[in-house]
Amino acid sequence: MFSIFLFIILIIFVLVSYRRPIFGLATIIALLPSYLWRLSILGLPTSFLELMLIFLFVLWLIKDKKYTEINFSLKAQAKNKIPPRLCWLLLLWLLASLFGLLANPSYASLGLWRAYFLEPIMFFILFVYLVKDKNDLKIIIRSLGILVAWLFTVALYQNFSSWNFIAAYNYPNVVRLTSVFSYPNALSLLTAPLAMFFFGLWSTVKNKKDKWWYLLVALMSLSLAYLALSEGALVALLFSLFIYLILVKKIRKISIPIFIILLVATFFSPLAKYPNIFWQQLSKPGANLEASSLEIRSWQWQETGLMLQDNFVWGSGINGYQVAMEKYHQVEWIEIYLYPHNIFLNFWAELGLFGLLIFFALIFYISASLKSLFDQKNKYAWALSLAWLTWFVHGLVDVPYFKNDLSILFFILLALTLVVVQIEDKD
Repeated sequence: MFSIFLFIILIIFVLVSYRRPIFGLATIIALLPSYLWRLSILGLPTSFLELMLIFLFVLWLIKDKKYTEINFSLKAQAKNKIPPRLCWLLLLWLLASLFGLLANPSYASLGLWRAYFLEPIMFFILFVYLVKDKNDLKIIIRSLGILVAWLFTVALYQNFSSWNFIAAYNYPNVVRLTSVFSYPNALSLLTAPLAMFFFGLWSTVKNKKDKWWYLLVALMSLSLAYLALSEGALVALLFSLFIYLILVKKIRKISIPIFIILLVATFFSPLAKYPNIFWQQLSKPGANLEASSLEIRSWQWQETGLMLQDNFVWGSGINGYQVAMEKYHQVEWIEIYLYPHNIFLNFWAELGLFGLLIFFALIFYISASLKSLFDQKNKYAWALSLAWLTWFVHGLVDVPYFKNDLSILFFILLALTLVVVQIEDKD
């Protein structure tokens, strides 16, 4: 019955996408968690998110022969909407992912490669070519707001009911909301960067109607990070807010003295002991059942470091981390997670040293692009910078990429960073 319902929804999606492809793109964004809707076609496993993306990509290619408009030239040309430097990086990124696949070839690895690398790049191409003006950009931003709004609504329902409560995150344990997901960090990893994105929009836009909507979405996203009790997300959000408050000219005359006073006061309060505790847990983590989440992360990173010493170039390959870690695992009561929970170790383990280097190159490209936005006084400069900063800081202790919705979120932010410049140049 559920499969029939999804089939009907997919038909409606195809019809809408054929008439207005930009609405199809917005629907994919608003329904990013639809990868949870699993189904099988001719015995092949897939997800509703994947089907929407593939159908939209094919429809866009064949409608009015759009494939003739795509230009992947690695040289600078007027018709090439993706800059040559970024073309090179994405080509190398895809190549690195193929190396990761070859390092651990399996049917499961192929499925993850398709979901985490091939399809997100397809989505990126769609985004860059479909979002052509301010109206298209507004549609995309609204779809991000709709995504946050319905996740927040579901989380509230979950809070006042027993729906989708995971035993490990329910009373008498500490209650952590997950919304439609199976663990809390899945919720915060998706919404924390969006919280600062909409906060940045709220701080810069002048239209009152948009301003209140952006503030509401930002508050809903912040609430989701709090309700999920994700320490990594909350630290990332606070750090991004701190950077904003001390760098924005119109408020830093007030915020900097306040922060100095708070910092001095901290040295004379019980909070002064926390930096030492933090360093002790990080450098000498406990191995008992009372270990903190930071100590568990520290053990993960140390053990991953040992594995990478023996697999320096190739890493563990896509979907190979858990098997590769078995002989390096020391603290038996800690499970071997799917990934090392550190943004650099994640890419090194999955894609090898070459993939890590390409990731560094992408981060450098993104940083340079954000600087250009500030130089051009682009109104999206702060929104995108805060979103990327939150994504990166949270990624130091978690996995912000290797999941169906999160890999597409990465390319949403990358496409926005590129497209806002092209749209502003037209005006």
